[in-house]
Amino acid sequence: MNFLLQALHRWSGERGDAAAFVHGEESISYQDLWRRVGGLAQTAAGLPDRVGLLAPNGIDWLTADLGLWANGQTMVPLPEFFADGQLSHILADAGIDTVLTTETGAARVRALGAKPVIIGRAEADMPKAGNRQGARIIYTSGSTGRPKGVLLGPEQLRHTCHGLLAAVHPTADDRHLSVLPFPMLLENICGIYLPIMLGGQVHIAASVLALPPLEMAVALAEAALRSQATTTVLVPQLLTAWVLIASVGRVEVPECLRFVAVGGAAVPPSIISRARELGLPAYEGYGLSECCSVVASNVPGGDKPGSVGRPIPGLDVRIADDGEIIVRGAPVMDGYLGAAKPNAARTWPTGDLGHMDDAGFLYIHGRKDNLIVTANGRNISPEWPETMLAADPRIGRALVLPAPGGGLASVLEPSMLGQAWFDGADNAALQKLTAGLCAGAPDYAVPRRTRSVAVGYFADNDLLTANKRPRRHAIVEHFSPWLAEIPQEETSYEFL
Repeated sequence: MNFLLQALHRWSGERGDAAAFVHGEESISYQDLWRRVGGLAQTAAGLPDRVGLLAPNGIDWLTADLGLWANGQTMVPLPEFFADGQLSHILADAGIDTVLTTETGAARVRALGAKPVIIGRAEADMPKAGNRQGARIIYTSGSTGRPKGVLLGPEQLRHTCHGLLAAVHPTADDRHLSVLPFPMLLENICGIYLPIMLGGQVHIAASVLALPPLEMAVALAEAALRSQATTTVLVPQLLTAWVLIASVGRVEVPECLRFVAVGGAAVPPSIISRARELGLPAYEGYGLSECCSVVASNVPGGDKPGSVGRPIPGLDVRIADDGEIIVRGAPVMDGYLGAAKPNAARTWPTGDLGHMDDAGFLYIHGRKDNLIVTANGRNISPEWPETMLAADPRIGRALVLPAPGGGLASVLEPSMLGQAWFDGADNAALQKLTAGLCAGAPDYAVPRRTRSVAVGYFADNDLLTANKRPRRHAIVEHFSPWLAEIPQEETSYEFL
């Protein structure tokens, strides 16, 4: 990551007193960050070539990240939101016995059977660059609870960073509001690497994610106002929550916001539209860790509602005969840790289905292995009706499941503001809501039976992955008694 450290060194001289990162009452200038990274690099020089990092978002986390790059060591981010069983699997799979952490994280590291090394705040000269290049091993949470390690070297990260610079055009005047956890590669790139490359400023506000939903949305909006943020990266649930409280006048939207990237799951076009009406310039994108986080994004001046934008420079995207999205280019991973052969072709079949229009905009239909085959042989991506259902602000999460007879059923979890409506809704009201929201779909894609659950039900019943994506096979099994009660004639369809 010489390009990143070279940029940090440059700004430590040209903008040495400028605040690089602000975290609550703590801030660090470019000059001090350069020295602290040097201190961490000296501390870590005697550690193994492969080191784990377990820490909350903050200046300590990014200092450790940069210090390990300076040494050419391989770092494995350990997401705090992963369960202990998942972290134990990562440590064993990656062969890690040493973890950089904070004082508060040391006990958890010991309990996991690894040696904690406290991230210090000593300052020192940056060590001379050696021959090691360093790497990152990013573990995806997966739907089975057995994370897989994605191997990414400095070249993949460099290409993605430059691709985003060319697509989004961030500048040194940007103030990035960092909300998502740094172990999420997209936030690592957008919340640390790009600002350093440009000499910009980052305000870290990840603590908002620990709050209850309504408080979380208010804290997010207040953090954006306080920092006068120009850019941020959100998951759809956060954007929807912000839209809800802004719609009722609960919070003010900063006029300086110019780019709100949204990814991680499908975003209903109506949410994007409403966000922009409120002054939240939201742009949907698409990516996955195997392709170094970003494949495509809508951007100002290059935007189509319903799409995830055009591929970023440096990536070639094509659609296979069966509709699968295939990505090729320098940012594609080296392979999974432990794979028999490296991914020398830099080509990745994503497992996602989609299409591209004549203008080069990419549209996502859903996961290839999520397809539901209806009684009349139609292939339905459940994400299609789920996105229609999620357009209603009363719905926090919608899951569409295969029902007996080859039809569809849906389970709706209320949003933070929708519980009161659901409390008074009977089966007829639920079905009317479902049919109305899916009115734009053909008959065979509309769920014929709907039930609701309480707020937080999917998480409370371990039906989501660590990064809050549905564990679909577990969800179908969980609701199988209810699905079995649905008469087959209610879920069968005539050929159209």
